[in-house]
Amino acid sequence: MLSLVVLLGAALSVTEGWSERAEVLVEAGSRAVLPCVTSVPVGNSVTVQWIKVSGSVQTTVWRIEQSGLEFRGVGPGERSDCPHSSFVKGDFSLHIDDMREEDGGEYICRAGQGKWQIQNLVTLRVIQVSFTPALPVEGSNVKVTCKVTPLLMQASHVSTGDGKLDMYHQALGKEEGKATQSLSMRGFVSPASPLTQVYAEVGSAVTLPCVATEGVTRTFWEKEQGGTLPPSVQSSNLSSHPPGDCSLSVARVEEGDGGTYRCSGTVEGRTVQRRLQLVTAQVRSRASEKSNAPVTLTCHLSDERGVTKYEWVRVTYDVNGTRRVTSLNWAKTFKIQKMTEENSGEWACRYYGKEGILGNATYHVPALSYLEGERAAGSSGKAGVITGLTFLFLVTLLIALQMYKNHRRRKMILQYPALETIVHSSSNDREQRERNRTREKEKNQQTDV
Repeated sequence: MLSLVVLLGAALSVTEGWSERAEVLVEAGSRAVLPCVTSVPVGNSVTVQWIKVSGSVQTTVWRIEQSGLEFRGVGPGERSDCPHSSFVKGDFSLHIDDMREEDGGEYICRAGQGKWQIQNLVTLRVIQVSFTPALPVEGSNVKVTCKVTPLLMQASHVSTGDGKLDMYHQALGKEEGKATQSLSMRGFVSPASPLTQVYAEVGSAVTLPCVATEGVTRTFWEKEQGGTLPPSVQSSNLSSHPPGDCSLSVARVEEGDGGTYRCSGTVEGRTVQRRLQLVTAQVRSRASEKSNAPVTLTCHLSDERGVTKYEWVRVTYDVNGTRRVTSLNWAKTFKIQKMTEENSGEWACRYYGKEGILGNATYHVPALSYLEGERAAGSSGKAGVITGLTFLFLVTLLIALQMYKNHRRRKMILQYPALETIVHSSSNDREQRERNRTREKEKNQQTDV
């Protein structure tokens, strides 16, 4: 959107035949105040009349009688007012809302009791700025017209800068008038710059903005220099965006996603586009294999041309969960001298541009006591498993030895079957003698009785 400002001088002088003569310049659509002020006492009950002069024709715009009867004419009179509360101060100025081109011209102010004690002449000039065509396509030529009604002859010049076009008109007076007109174009309204940088941390989500006006068709995205769109947006549901919103959403930024992307479209056969550079950021660490050795953190960006300075901060939380950020160093790299429990937590690298902070990248240092606890728990668990397996192995070995001995004994006996028969026969004879001895003993006890 382009703002256009026109500055014009207004001459103010006293001419013979009039109490005062003034010139007012106002912007079309705004409120105009036509001055009619006197220091001569007029009285409380007064007649006030405002007349518009068009050639030889005079038309009453607004009038109030001494009786308080008020009259409004057609045209500007329907949008006019003269505050009654200001009459006692000698102020009979006319207020006209919503200025239009046809309202420009000469106005006469009269005020008095019985006869006109004040007769002021005010020239009202309406300033308008217009464009041809009214709604151009971005990149095309536009004709800018500044119109003052009634015409004011004066020298003028045009200057441009910062996307603003200013037209200055040199006049003789000290007062100035201003007209502003916004220029709307068909094309892309966001981002406004043809090349915009977007910063994102590796692993985070990011959106590349691209919003088109009505009439832009066949929009598409591509990565310059033969690159491809990130995998996380290859099947992006761009159709779910609002009408005109062609923004590209990346669910997870990878290190290789950095580069320049182009959002293009077509309007009236003309190609319009916006280029967005995605700059990825991450913290890279370098440490020795020794325990509690220093760790060097480096803030790495895929493109550092827009960065003016770096800042390292530490983020901590108290028992209530309140977040606290402590600035530590203004450099691209930072060294943590010793990996202790006190240094665990979140470390962040902030990077700045000319207009302020651009983004940040974080690095998390795990709690050392937690890691040591894990190691201790892991070692204890391993020792228990080893002890259990050793005991099971010894028991199994003892059982196997006993089974082997039994097997060997049975095998040795089976090798001498005759000896086995003698052993069994001897055992049987011994058992028979024992039974006979028991019977003889029982029989003798009965005989004694």
